[in-house]
Amino acid sequence: MKYTKFLILLISLVLILFSLNSVLFKSKKDKIIENDIVKIKEKKVKLTPKPISIKDLTLKQLWSYYLINPCYLPLLKDSSLWEKGTRVGFDYDDLFNDSLPIKNKYRNRYLVGDFNVLDLNLKNKQVQEIYPPLNTLKDFDGVPKDIVTKMDTTLYNSPRYYDLIKEMRTRMKDSAEIYINFLEKVWQYRMVPIKREFSVEKSDLFAAGQSVIFCEACKDTLIMLGKFSVSSKRQDIALKINQKGEKVKSYFEYLPYGKRRKYYAGLNRITSKNWETERKYEKLDIQRDVEVGGGNNRVTFYDGKAQLPNFLLIKPSKEYKNAMNGNGIHEVSLRTLARGMLGTANSIGCIRVSDFGSKFLRWWVPQNCNFFISFDDKRYHKKIDIKGDIIDYLPFKNQEQGDRFRKWINKYKPNIARLLEIKETGDYRNGFIIDAYYYHEKDYNSYLKNNQK
Repeated sequence: MKYTKFLILLISLVLILFSLNSVLFKSKKDKIIENDIVKIKEKKVKLTPKPISIKDLTLKQLWSYYLINPCYLPLLKDSSLWEKGTRVGFDYDDLFNDSLPIKNKYRNRYLVGDFNVLDLNLKNKQVQEIYPPLNTLKDFDGVPKDIVTKMDTTLYNSPRYYDLIKEMRTRMKDSAEIYINFLEKVWQYRMVPIKREFSVEKSDLFAAGQSVIFCEACKDTLIMLGKFSVSSKRQDIALKINQKGEKVKSYFEYLPYGKRRKYYAGLNRITSKNWETERKYEKLDIQRDVEVGGGNNRVTFYDGKAQLPNFLLIKPSKEYKNAMNGNGIHEVSLRTLARGMLGTANSIGCIRVSDFGSKFLRWWVPQNCNFFISFDDKRYHKKIDIKGDIIDYLPFKNQEQGDRFRKWINKYKPNIARLLEIKETGDYRNGFIIDAYYYHEKDYNSYLKNNQK
């Protein structure tokens, strides 16, 4: 009996000691965990600091942001980027379109013209277009996400495309036609984005890097939605009377910097959005223009002859009294090397962009959208000194090589050939086929390797 009581007492004592040890151990363990949690929280605070208001960013911070995202360019208060005697940079509130109602969802859209072809180290900046994924555009907020993905990835005029149209009409009912119109009037014209280090004109080589960026200003950030390569002013026209009494045009170099820096205003507005003969201007196009504040069906012609498709009229801000009036953004109107020169200064005043670029901007830009143009005089234009022959910088060395590529792209990439208007024979230095080659360089070189004569 005594033995039994002793055994029970011993077991109870062991249990008490075990329990006490567990409590002590648990307390110590919890303390270690608690300390670790505090450390983790402290690390998180260090890794994710509170966002700095755009208005409070320093010039150094703005420069670092701009190098990643050109939408910050208007905010750079650096005198090297703006015309002497005018505003040196702009403020956050200047980005907004003050002609649209406060609640208009397109009021925060603006354009940036970054016309430098050289980087800060005076090296070729290169041009790389960025086409906006449709799911990043607020214009498609009311569309099912899977439909937007299909719109973005389906090849126009393919069996899948027509399946998509049927699905949109079934699932989206009447609203489907608005977005089908976008596919038919804008999105079908997209190509592989332009990417190039330099452009070729006859026997000359030029650094490429000029672009127009479409942006949205948000509370704590500026969003770059996309970027197109452009050509701004490098030339002007001289009219002379020949011996027959006829007016003869000639071109001479007229770069808009130095004493001519006033040519492009730092701040402009897109005050008129015109159309083109290639597309019909219909009810849904009118509806879209009403949604973004304005637009019309007028077609702009240069000298009464050459059409300037999708002309967006650029009106300088009143503070730039000596800036050029009547310029615009439009599709390249010359069908030889003009498109191949996108990314370099090459126009006589207006800002040239690709076929798709002109159509997309005409659709995306709200009426009176602010357009900021900035560049450093030393980095605006660069003719490259070349060693050897210009042929060394071209993908095709003669007519035979150029025509062989032309036939290949018409056979294997007919949509690209159609969009770029590439025929089966023609100039081997044509900018259209040079771009097309770089689009499909890997595929074409593989074809050549497997089809050697």
